[in-house]
Amino acid sequence: MTRSRTGLSGAGLLFAVVLSLAAARPAAAQVIYPPKPEKYDAHIRYRIRADQDGRVRQFRALSAYLDKLGFALTPREDSDLDAFDPAAEFLSGTIPAANGLKILGDPLVQTVLLIPGGMMLGEDANKPVQVRLGIATGFHPKEQRVMHEQVVRHLGFLGFREAIAYDSAGFTLVRGALPTGNLFRLLRDLRFQPAGWFLTAVPTDYLPSPFRDVLPVRFVEVLPDLPAPAAAAAAPPAAPPGDAAAASPALFKLTTDLRSVLADPAAREKELRADVILENNPTSALTWQTVRNNIRQGADGLTVEGLVGAVVTVRVAKASELERLATLAEVRTIRLTRAGIETARPAAAGATAVNPADLVKTSRVANLHGMNYTGEGVRVVVLATEFPGLDALVGQQLPATTRFLDLTAELNPELVPAPVAADRVGTGTAAALAAVAAAPRADLVLIRVSPTAFHQLMTVARAVTGDPNSSEALQSRSLELILRGNVLENRRTVVTQEYRAAFATLRDEEKETARRAAAVAAFNQLNADEAQFKNTVERFARIKYGLESLRGAGVVVNTLVWDAGFPQDGLSELSRLLDDKFTSKAVQSALRAYKLPPVPVWVQAASTAVGQVWAGAYLDPEGDGVMAFAPPTTPLPAGRWTRELNFLSFTAADGTPATAAPAGSKFRLTVQWREPQDPDGHLPREPVFPLDLVLLRQLDPEGKVVASDEFAEVGRSTGIPVRLMRTFGSCTYEQSLEVMLPADGVYAVRVEGKTGYEYQLPHMRQKMELYPRLSLDSSDDPSASKGRLRFATFSSPNAGVGIPGDSPAAITIGTTGKGENLTGVGPNVALRIKPDLLVPGTIATAGTTLTGTATGAGFVGGTAASLLSAGVRVADLTRTVGIAPGQPLVLPMEWLNTVNPRAQGRRER
Repeated sequence: MTRSRTGLSGAGLLFAVVLSLAAARPAAAQVIYPPKPEKYDAHIRYRIRADQDGRVRQFRALSAYLDKLGFALTPREDSDLDAFDPAAEFLSGTIPAANGLKILGDPLVQTVLLIPGGMMLGEDANKPVQVRLGIATGFHPKEQRVMHEQVVRHLGFLGFREAIAYDSAGFTLVRGALPTGNLFRLLRDLRFQPAGWFLTAVPTDYLPSPFRDVLPVRFVEVLPDLPAPAAAAAAPPAAPPGDAAAASPALFKLTTDLRSVLADPAAREKELRADVILENNPTSALTWQTVRNNIRQGADGLTVEGLVGAVVTVRVAKASELERLATLAEVRTIRLTRAGIETARPAAAGATAVNPADLVKTSRVANLHGMNYTGEGVRVVVLATEFPGLDALVGQQLPATTRFLDLTAELNPELVPAPVAADRVGTGTAAALAAVAAAPRADLVLIRVSPTAFHQLMTVARAVTGDPNSSEALQSRSLELILRGNVLENRRTVVTQEYRAAFATLRDEEKETARRAAAVAAFNQLNADEAQFKNTVERFARIKYGLESLRGAGVVVNTLVWDAGFPQDGLSELSRLLDDKFTSKAVQSALRAYKLPPVPVWVQAASTAVGQVWAGAYLDPEGDGVMAFAPPTTPLPAGRWTRELNFLSFTAADGTPATAAPAGSKFRLTVQWREPQDPDGHLPREPVFPLDLVLLRQLDPEGKVVASDEFAEVGRSTGIPVRLMRTFGSCTYEQSLEVMLPADGVYAVRVEGKTGYEYQLPHMRQKMELYPRLSLDSSDDPSASKGRLRFATFSSPNAGVGIPGDSPAAITIGTTGKGENLTGVGPNVALRIKPDLLVPGTIATAGTTLTGTATGAGFVGGTAASLLSAGVRVADLTRTVGIAPGQPLVLPMEWLNTVNPRAQGRRER
């Protein structure tokens, strides 16, 4: 008797494959399966190649084996002839569900189709039915994966749609949906399906190996219908509509989130602020001047408000004008602005908190105060989005000399501050109070910045270091004021002439009287407009003077952090500016170094997105183009079966954890990666290895109706990744997925990667190591949400501290609680420990108790001011004072004993 090769045969196939799939499911795979039906309707295809006597003996042996399994044959009129008919090869009947797959234990059995007893397939041949298929095994793992791919590809000829992210049991299972009319065709050899009148769809000689060498499908199990998934919110198209794309290919430059805004007719007519990402960084002031003029002329009502590297922040009077702007050759991508994250939130009820006064003692800053070093003569700048209750505290708990500068005013033509956002935490006041506790005599400058204006941090950093150039926003406001002044001057000439002409005669005729009244009204309106213009000019002058007065400030405390939107690993323009201007330069002698002016100190609150970021090497051990979040040696948590899915959990604002995320949660998932580029070879315009983000919803986490590894796709990133930075040897890219959860449930993230550029010659193919960084944040203000989504299966505590805390020059502040800190900054600043210093995570100030790093950053900023007043150069605080990097802020007694007390009343600047 001859048989087709099946990879394994006989009992070896049964125990190596079938039992491993059935019996080991709950323990090894950790997938929860619904209860099996009592019986299966079993359809068996067998093959007996022997003479008549041999066939009878083998058929009777097969029947005896099936009888032992409890197989009950469905009788036919001619079923008693099957033992003698050489063409007979099908049996149908019922069998206990527990023994369904054991049918394959007989080597004569080729394929088994199992349908739950009593299940009606229906008469509609096009209706999809859910199936699970066991395929041939016994190959090397890589060849087994290839076999799996070939089976799925060939099943596509039968209308098969593969399921998502299911447990393939080492690429031995295939799961998906198949039209009911093609279900019984799977009993036959898949290699010869679908078959026409004379030929199969793919001739045997053209089938790939190993698919052509073995019987591909061994068993087919019909599964219950999947529950209907909740409809996801309408996603913007991956590309503009065909007609629009044909008319303007530049529309592909708009990111998905921006296209979703422009899809609303009402939103198209409203003012909008966006980020324009240039093809190349402006390399000189002359180049930037040319690019800036082109951008200003590229859309009506456009003003340039900021520049950070290749990211230009613009404001347009109508959002629809961005479509015109995208046609410029200098523009690569246009996106919505990216908001910074508040680094503190209200503390949970009953949380243990410390107050700044106690912190002054435990950190031994009180020892400095006892030596009359209290920050006298040092200016401390605090950056935050809000300063709640500030007016009542100035002159009381804050110094009477405290100055306040609202930089949000530079972002609108009238230079009026933005309305106070009631839904933001507002960490500025708490940080300022903590700074005053550590430096009671320091001069305090509080600056309110917009959370979506990353460029304002650049403006402050440059102003502190004495850069005479105005910010891009102020330059735009200056140009607008000049134009408005010219218009008013021309109006005054016209209005004055008309006024004189109207009052040249005082006749009481109706026409003359009306003319004089109109002239008076025009004159009064002109005076009012001029008065308003004068007030605007005064506001402009106050902002400009306020920025100029920052020059020489000793300490800058920043409470905002960006986990996405700009290059990580210390590569952002702001991080590099801090490296250049906030770091002491090497000199030839200590005497010369002492004569140099002190370098300002940048104290940065570290990111509080613990559990909301993941970073690591791109791993694909299975070679299926899906990233593994952990190496194969990492144990899987209970109830998880793959390292290619990162499940999400939800933490409420009060800290209560939950497995299911609530419907309506809106968030942005971002992945950023850096690709090496060969400067001597071909530099592709697009990423060589693009990454796509997929959000999946688990249909039945408890496995009551369907298996727990059944998923529905909720969202997928679309469009071209955003190139954030291009250097001589690398490019940094970012891809985002913004979605609103359609229903309560358990969600998981999956990252898919593939080569995006095919080289003509194999030896030209680039081999690279990627280190993606994923971040989860609310599309709105995360601090104002009802809770936060987190990575539950795999998270990375060493995923970096955010921007600009990733700069080696920044003193980055974390908290002392275990598991509360993100650490590390990335390969660009290797061997640098981040965060630099730790402080308690919950601090109470002026009736407000916040948890996070913002208040602690204010305290460290005040400590730096007191150290500066003692003559200590704290550009590298840990090395200068002797505090171990990454340790709590406690001034060493050995160092304090070397400090000479200052005479009472002495004042140094």
